[in-house]
Amino acid sequence: MKFQRRTPKRGRVEIIPMIDTILILLIFYMSFSTFSAKEKRIDSRLPLIAKASATAPTKVALDLAIHVFNKDRITVNGAEYEPTGLRDAMLQLASIGQEATIVIEGDADTSYQAVISALDACAQAHLTNVAFRPLTEKVTPATK
Repeated sequence: MKFQRRTPKRGRVEIIPMIDTILILLIFYMSFSTFSAKEKRIDSRLPLIAKASATAPTKVALDLAIHVFNKDRITVNGAEYEPTGLRDAMLQLASIGQEATIVIEGDADTSYQAVISALDACAQAHLTNVAFRPLTEKVTPATK
């Protein structure tokens, strides 16, 4: 009995599924590459610098602790202020002396905008020695 010899099948590379896969990868990489744009600008207003007064203020060392509870309740060394009143108080303290050490404290529930409002009040008063510290325990403001 004579057996027929089979011719071996030659392997074939399927090109169409490979093209589909490459096309999908190309679309994927192209679509996600546009999200890597760098931010070039932050919209912010810097405070205006007022002209210096004729008499220089005396240099007095001040230590201030600003507790920021929310955007409407801010205390400075125990005295409670609103954001507009805080700016006026910082300007008044800046007239006493520029060597003020200011620590802005906020608890975990404080919004970022409220802390920035307190920092803006210090910047408008030209008080630059400012540090940030989180409150370790929940502090409630003193009632009037």
